[in-house]
Amino acid sequence: MKRFAVIGDPIDHSLSPVLHQEIYRQLGLDASFEKIHIKTNELHSFIHSNELDGFNVTIPHKQAIIPLLDELGESAQIIGAVNCVHNGKGYNTDWIGFLKALELNSVHLNGKNCTIIGAGGAARAIAYALINSSVNSISIINRTIEKADALVHWVKSISNIPINVQSKEYVNTQTREHLIINCTPLGMWPDTEQIPMEMDLIHENHILVDTIYNPLETQWLKSGTGIGAKVIGGLDMFIAQGLESADIWFGEKISEKVDIEKIRKILKNNFDL
Repeated sequence: MKRFAVIGDPIDHSLSPVLHQEIYRQLGLDASFEKIHIKTNELHSFIHSNELDGFNVTIPHKQAIIPLLDELGESAQIIGAVNCVHNGKGYNTDWIGFLKALELNSVHLNGKNCTIIGAGGAARAIAYALINSSVNSISIINRTIEKADALVHWVKSISNIPINVQSKEYVNTQTREHLIINCTPLGMWPDTEQIPMEMDLIHENHILVDTIYNPLETQWLKSGTGIGAKVIGGLDMFIAQGLESADIWFGEKISEKVDIEKIRKILKNNFDL
């Protein structure tokens, strides 16, 4: 039996085992998936002692794990964040998951103006996806200006797409169809009442995308729906990045053989709706 896992701190909120066990069930694969609570000071020991066939990486280890790996895939190297590991090699499947989620929801990025809230590892992955989709512009909103500036500098080093740091109030000036992507943990279980941006800055022409999938619909997205904005939750991105990870671990296009609607249903059944 092949053994897989997801590591993070905290890790209780993760539904990765549910996702992957449904993949294995559909395809009749002899494999297991667990979640393992690993603190930062335990990361080095885990990397060198685990006997897993592959594992996912979540907050807060996506960047800290890099020096402990033997090599990196191209996107992980450029992004500087890893969420999937196989045979000592780190990959980033978050950006692919984001693009597939937008595709599933009929949102085309080409020529769009986009705002990213946050400046950590998730924000880098999303920025990389936007760069690879020929968006018109990227704006960064973040609590600490230094981190926002660092993300802007990084994007400028790998692309010619116009990018800048903005205040939250800037979003209210966008009258054209405009994507706002939350790449912070604000609103994630258990602190579900938090929102990354005040709702009086949002209007019906905005497309709100949340990278959080637990809860299924964040308070921010619920409020966006009430305003009339198009909203996309993190569930489809979560599913897509997981399928891409499975493709890497099994060395074949598992993602093309599964019923995504069944996976969605199984995952939704694990929420207290």
